[in-house]
Amino acid sequence: MKTKYLQSLLFAGIVFPLFSFAQTTTYRSYFGKEFTHWYSYLRLIDWGPSSEMYSVNNEDTLLNEIRYKKVYRFLSLENLNQWNPHYCFGIREEIETGSLYITTDDISEVLVSRMDLEIGDKYYFPPVRNDFNRPHCEHCFTEVQKDENGYYATVDSIYYKDDRKYIRFDAIYNTMEFDLPLTFIEGIGPNVSFEPLFTYYNIAVCFSCYETETGLWKSDIIFGPGYDSFEDIEECFIEITSIPKIESGFSLQLIQRKGEIELQPDAGDFKSGYVYVYSMQGELLYVQPAKENTNIVIATSGFSKGTYIVRLTEEKTKRSWSSKIIFHHNF
Repeated sequence: MKTKYLQSLLFAGIVFPLFSFAQTTTYRSYFGKEFTHWYSYLRLIDWGPSSEMYSVNNEDTLLNEIRYKKVYRFLSLENLNQWNPHYCFGIREEIETGSLYITTDDISEVLVSRMDLEIGDKYYFPPVRNDFNRPHCEHCFTEVQKDENGYYATVDSIYYKDDRKYIRFDAIYNTMEFDLPLTFIEGIGPNVSFEPLFTYYNIAVCFSCYETETGLWKSDIIFGPGYDSFEDIEECFIEITSIPKIESGFSLQLIQRKGEIELQPDAGDFKSGYVYVYSMQGELLYVQPAKENTNIVIATSGFSKGTYIVRLTEEKTKRSWSSKIIFHHNF
């Protein structure tokens, strides 16, 4: 009897903590602390390929007594100064299940990603989508099943890549250039972007890049011939958005003090060039000539609190160095 009692205590001491841990495990958040950007490939039937950006900057809103973050969409990234962003939907997460929800004034809350699904589990598409399995389909899903609860896709594989969990479904999103299995990506969301899951437009989209103040994720989708500027998604729309790449062509010392930052070029062949300051949306905010052996001082009192990109280029060699920097109110 005593032996069984000790076995029971041992079982409880091992199994219960493991079970408790499983119940409290959380997934990677979909949001950065200061900002979150989803860069999307966009293709309309009558237009050429272009791009757009969904942006979250921790601005909250209350919808149906639930708190959401406001998502703004930039319809064109070729020149952000000419296209004002507009609020498009609210977004929230449940980190315990890795769930991501969106809602608008026109639709109820929609689940667009969930990371605790298992192989064989179903994901039900929102009722707004009804263009499934059409012959020669473009901009819609195929291989979709239906039961009494609606149209659904089934999880067919789960894998890990670059320290993120991927949940892939058997449904295929058909675009004008490629077919894409619907996949939920931990901390990022659906690989087909948000719109195909809650709107019915003649568009083909996918997330190409995801960015926060701590890192950048890039899709491995490669577009076919005929679209040279989009052929390698590794470029992550850097050219389109005008946001400079983070490069280390030569070293640069950056010192941040109250009211200013100082850049000290330290490169053997750096002669002259320019220093730029960009917003995280790619807007050029500041430019100043730079010369060798001359410290560059930028007053920060005129900048709002936030994250910026500082870039230095060498005029002759075209090499560049860029870095993100956070301006605080007290700087």
